[in-house]
Amino acid sequence: MKMMRGPHATVVAVAGAAALAAVAGCKGSTADGRPPTLSHAGETWCPDRFEAGPSDTCFAIPEHPSKETPVLVYLHGMYQGHGSPEEWAAVSVALERGFAVVIPRGKRGLCAWRAELKDHYCWPQDAEDTPTMKGVVAEWERVLWQVDALLEGGTHKRYVLGSSNGGFFAAYLATHRIFPGEAYAVVNGGPLGAPSPKADARPVLLVAGQDAPEASAKTKALHDALAQASWAHGYCPRGGGASLTASDVEAAVRFFQQDARGTLKAQSGVYPCDGAPARR
Repeated sequence: MKMMRGPHATVVAVAGAAALAAVAGCKGSTADGRPPTLSHAGETWCPDRFEAGPSDTCFAIPEHPSKETPVLVYLHGMYQGHGSPEEWAAVSVALERGFAVVIPRGKRGLCAWRAELKDHYCWPQDAEDTPTMKGVVAEWERVLWQVDALLEGGTHKRYVLGSSNGGFFAAYLATHRIFPGEAYAVVNGGPLGAPSPKADARPVLLVAGQDAPEASAKTKALHDALAQASWAHGYCPRGGGASLTASDVEAAVRFFQQDARGTLKAQSGVYPCDGAPARR
């Protein structure tokens, strides 16, 4: 087994192996008949501090997990190779705030609207292609099962944070309910089609970098679509560009922590931005 990286690597890896062994003894093998595993052999694209999981995913467990440790699924922006170290460092803030983090990888070629993007990894963007959307989400099931097993008993609520290209996909998941997230945060993303009917609508936080006009305009369009649908959300423009920042992750984490505590409240359909009124 490849050990997890980071100061608590040995403790978590050993504990994790024991947890999976215990769960395997209780739950048996996975749906395809194989026992649960922690990682795949070979080179990995996973960021530092993350372990390779099944179906081209990465995951990490916080240093001091509990029975209430929440799980954050991060949907990255388009990238090639091993991605941006700055983006992965920003996402790691969620680990430091006590979240288990799962990073699935998008599909190569989905953003090949320009030749130079043909090898980039991206998320589906066709709002009419529901089977593809559902198929991508279904691939996360095994890694989420593993993370739950490593965290052991308790309630581990799931949250989704998406940035840029991944922000569009996160917005689609939030407004079409094909992933059981408790709340969603979208950084510099935009709408993929109109929101579905609001049955069991979940809280959404929008963050827009005002120094990136195109990304900011798309996030504003998502804000307008949600407002038109009377979908409660926070709309929080900030300074800076289109890249995910540690402050963005901090804002998402605080939003999710309020939801987990049951203290997240909308006023007239608007969630606050770090305690300040969000824009309408």
